[in-house]
Amino acid sequence: MRYLDKACYLATALFISMGSSIYADAQNIADPLSWVQERDQLWSVDSSDAGNAPNFFSYILIITSSGGDGPQLQFSCQATNRGDKSLQIGFKLDPQNTYEQAPKQRLRFLEMSGILTIGDDRKSERFQYHPDSSKITPYNRSVPKRLFNAVVRGDAVQLKVQNNTYNIALPGTDEAFSRFAKKCPVINGGKFDQSIFDQDQLADTGVSGAN
Repeated sequence: MRYLDKACYLATALFISMGSSIYADAQNIADPLSWVQERDQLWSVDSSDAGNAPNFFSYILIITSSGGDGPQLQFSCQATNRGDKSLQIGFKLDPQNTYEQAPKQRLRFLEMSGILTIGDDRKSERFQYHPDSSKITPYNRSVPKRLFNAVVRGDAVQLKVQNNTYNIALPGTDEAFSRFAKKCPVINGGKFDQSIFDQDQLADTGVSGAN
């Protein structure tokens, strides 16, 4: 697997399995809409060549929508020490799903088609689907930026999958969202402090590993 593909898979795997306090507990529909900043992730990503240096290091920023009774949306922004950067999103269709309380080691993915409407823009999309957690991620890499802009503009968002139609309640541009936008190199014009990958910094941080 190429390292860029592996980096994208890592971000997807984190979205599926991370034990977020927002995802792990049933959502309170009475809470106001807001973005919740998850703990920043710093990972070393290695191939199967045990004993050799990691292929690359990856830094991932994550924010998750909270409040309301519909699907939740999560943005993740990733930067690697090789200079790659990506913005990804995922929907959790069932906000009451508690898969993260006991995530599985192996992830089983399916595929599904759906219709995503952002403002007046209605498009057919393909998604990667993790049925155990009810989470889906789009294959189309333009979707994350379209949804980011929808938050900024306050556009209505609707998702139709598996014969169900969901109106996605998006929080506005609050403090957590603004921090994410300022730190994500995909959004801020490419600004990112690569010194976070310095070996001394990595040793102090205690990075997590991924095969």
